Amino acid sequence: MQSSLYPTPEMPSPKIVEQKVNFKGLINSIQISPDEFLLPLQEVIVNSIQSIKDEGHKGQIIIEIIRNQDSILNFGMNGETYTNNPITGFVIRDNGVGFIDERFEAYRTSYTDFGEKKYGCRGIGRYTIMACFGSMDIKSYFQESNNLKLRLLKFDNIRGLQKMESDSSEEIPKSKYTEVKLNNYKQAFRKYIEKNEVSKKNIAEGIVQHCLLYLINEDTPTIFLKEKNETLEKAEILNDTFNSFIKIEKTDREVKINGQEITFDLTYVRNYENVRSHAIHLCANERQVGHKITLNKYIPSFKELHDQEGRKYHLSVYVTGSFLDDKANPQRNKFSIPEKDDELTKFDDGISMEKLLTGLSELIRNNYSDNIEEAEKEKTKRIKEYILDKKSPKLRYRHLLNIENVFSEIPINVSDENLELKLHEISFKLEQKREKTFARIFAKKKYDGEEYGKIVQEALLEESSFSKDKLADLIVQRKSILNLLRKYLEWGVKKNYKLEEDLHNLIFTKGADSDDMPYEYHNLWIFDERLTFHTFTSSDKSFRSNRMVESDSLKKPDLLLYDVPYAYVDNPDKINSLVLFEFKRPGRDMLNETDNRLDKQLEKYFIELFKSKAKNSKGRYIRIKKETPKFGYIVCDLHNSLVEYNVNFNGFKITPQNTFYKINPELNLYFEVIDYSDLVNSAEKRHEVFFKALGINRN
Repeated sequence: MQSSLYPTPEMPSPKIVEQKVNFKGLINSIQISPDEFLLPLQEVIVNSIQSIKDEGHKGQIIIEIIRNQDSILNFGMNGETYTNNPITGFVIRDNGVGFIDERFEAYRTSYTDFGEKKYGCRGIGRYTIMACFGSMDIKSYFQESNNLKLRLLKFDNIRGLQKMESDSSEEIPKSKYTEVKLNNYKQAFRKYIEKNEVSKKNIAEGIVQHCLLYLINEDTPTIFLKEKNETLEKAEILNDTFNSFIKIEKTDREVKINGQEITFDLTYVRNYENVRSHAIHLCANERQVGHKITLNKYIPSFKELHDQEGRKYHLSVYVTGSFLDDKANPQRNKFSIPEKDDELTKFDDGISMEKLLTGLSELIRNNYSDNIEEAEKEKTKRIKEYILDKKSPKLRYRHLLNIENVFSEIPINVSDENLELKLHEISFKLEQKREKTFARIFAKKKYDGEEYGKIVQEALLEESSFSKDKLADLIVQRKSILNLLRKYLEWGVKKNYKLEEDLHNLIFTKGADSDDMPYEYHNLWIFDERLTFHTFTSSDKSFRSNRMVESDSLKKPDLLLYDVPYAYVDNPDKINSLVLFEFKRPGRDMLNETDNRLDKQLEKYFIELFKSKAKNSKGRYIRIKKETPKFGYIVCDLHNSLVEYNVNFNGFKITPQNTFYKINPELNLYFEVIDYSDLVNSAEKRHEVFFKALGINRN
């Protein structure tokens, strides 16, 4: 039975219905980001190159930069002012074949296949231009029957493609040419250009990079780039620019990636200027698609190369092939290739973008293995010196030096600041890996023999190395804190006064408490290691504002610490200890004050606490009792007269450590007065054995 879809002798042939295109919808569907603002210009230039090739002579292309005539005032780094006239559009003029009838018909047809086989054209270039610009004007003088004819066209976002009438008074040129004007960047692109102060040099570099595979050929048209008010003699010739800092190193043909049947051609290009890293450029139909891919991500230890004359250069690898030609999207700024292997479907060609770039990187790595191995050694040496630096060692990362290839992902040119971040990231990942290993071990129900023992041994060795280096780094930090504390005291002596605020903040930040100041960020260990792990600490907060104390008092101790049980005990309402600190300003002469009793301030604070309640770890109120161990520490600059007064008239006794103390047995209250210098000396003596072990016992 014959299908009714096809004509029969009794049925007339169907008529073709001409389809229309909603150009506004098509323009709005094109996705171009502001940093791709050069793409329309680059595509017009490529069209000009193709038009000249069709004409059969070398020809020339002149690109003119159009700027906003209203200057924008900018401010430099040093406060100087300068003006900037942002780029608003371009004029591109060539002497190619022009808008002959065949090209005009193709131009007015969306997604035409004209030029697709020869040049890979997709037939939507003008819509890509309209996605970036307000309008486009075309003037083309072309040859027909030995006569010059003129075709004037306009394309804008409101009316679409329009045929314009020519000015009869305009003088006919002696030879054919086509001029394309790209008018008025749209707002997003204009803002990007203004913000980044895009220059003529930036435009030149962008064109050369995009059209590099054309510029390799000697028959490529001469391309001029100039400002609107410049003469052609002063224009930059991009062919010369290309030849001045770019050299073709080699080309590898029909290269396969990861065993795939797909083949690629790789053109290795030396860049002697304007680039700071090696890169891969994926191309379709002899032009770059999208942004370059920096090789630092795939080969971190790939430093700059040197030619036989010792000149430095970076590598640009241009990748071409029919696979990439077919996968470029119509606006030629992306490829329709899945990003990762798990996104591949049965309709894809079996290679993801991730696998493609990884495979290309491995080819490049093999070609330049000597350079990369040398760079790896240099990088490892630099990282080792950074970690073991005598003035500022980073011993928390020392265990990484014994792990093979642990620094492979760190870029060769990483700054010290970013190196610290990278080392922290590596150490953190290894720590997570160790924790997972231990979790896996603890989850086992029975002994697994030799393999189990091997896992345990390796995990314990790593844990031991990691913990040792963390402890070493902690000791180095403590040494620095004590040196800084000594320096504070020296400054205080030289200036004859020093506010206690700096010293207070060094020990425990004013206005903070245990919840927002983790134990590793304060320095209560200077007094006693046990104070570090007290249940609650508050610094320079009034009793009334302290959420862990119920009181109406506005009195504000320098430091309040107390310790309560965390678990179930015989008496969960019992406070283990209560500690108050008072810091006196170094250099302060307290003998000139009305009351020279050093414990007077802390006495008032303890009296207020007796009237108050504290909270335990579960938020329950705990009354402070007489038998609760209470400690009051006064830190100040001691001198003989002050000591004699408090010993003779205030009940203090001198200790062999040059501190002096006072006990109130009725209240289980202990006061101790410590000189700032003695405090530092005592802390240093407690750590001396560790300082010596690390070789940092000297200042």
